[in-house]
Amino acid sequence: MIAKKLTAMLLGVLTLLSASACTQQPESQQTNALLVTGNVTLTAFNVGKADALVLQTQNTVTVIDTGNKGDGKKIDKFLSKQGIDTVDTLIITHFDKDHVGGAARLVNKMNIKEIFVPDYQTESEEYDSFIEKVQETDTLMTVMNPKNTFNWTGDDAAFSLYSSEQEYYGKNEENDFSLVLFVQHGKNKMLFAGDAENARMKEIIGLHLGNVDLLKFPYHGNYLASTEDFLDACNPKVSIVCCSEKENADPSTVETLQKRGVETYYTYQGDVTVVSDGKTLSCSQAAGE
Repeated sequence: MIAKKLTAMLLGVLTLLSASACTQQPESQQTNALLVTGNVTLTAFNVGKADALVLQTQNTVTVIDTGNKGDGKKIDKFLSKQGIDTVDTLIITHFDKDHVGGAARLVNKMNIKEIFVPDYQTESEEYDSFIEKVQETDTLMTVMNPKNTFNWTGDDAAFSLYSSEQEYYGKNEENDFSLVLFVQHGKNKMLFAGDAENARMKEIIGLHLGNVDLLKFPYHGNYLASTEDFLDACNPKVSIVCCSEKENADPSTVETLQKRGVETYYTYQGDVTVVSDGKTLSCSQAAGE
């Protein structure tokens, strides 16, 4: 499928912004981390071979992908139990069904302050439902054009969202449009790589983000030609792989993570919770459902 530009379709239909371009500085030149005043908590849900994650600072909520159709209910229930009815930032890394599937429900049930999406269109019921619900609710949606970065802070955490660098990666290569989120909380650094495949992983390497403490492993644990180079570049201490028992991570991925001594959690074994205090990460996993 040849991806079509989302910006062109949406102009004049709903409130839309394009993120401004920004040049990423090498790690040694980046500003110091914000003063730590509390914890940051990440929850990665057991929703099969799909991505659905919630990142919470003291006063903000960021949702990174929404799993398959029906998984929005799990996110909604999780937040509602905490008395939360507002999501500050919803990031749809790309429009595959297992990432955008629950987005329409979340937009319908929650007050979403801003949504970030990549700049392409696709054809699926889940995508159409999401776009229609955004239009109905007049929710602010920012389309990340190629080679753009959007930076913001949530309490004591610094966020940087990176778009893809190309407008076309080849037929059926929508994974490489994945938006990539980098979060720094004190000394802890977290990288969320969507479904990045070889081309996108090379682009992430080129950002020179340095070592990370937590990696949301790209593309459900598939082992690709660039996997080793990617892991060399980010050198994670902890990794979360979003997969199902039936469609588990590639055995080569499991093996290389073990050899590298990466503490790895596979979501099919249960929801994963990671708490950052700005210095260390505390990880736990609930029993699988």
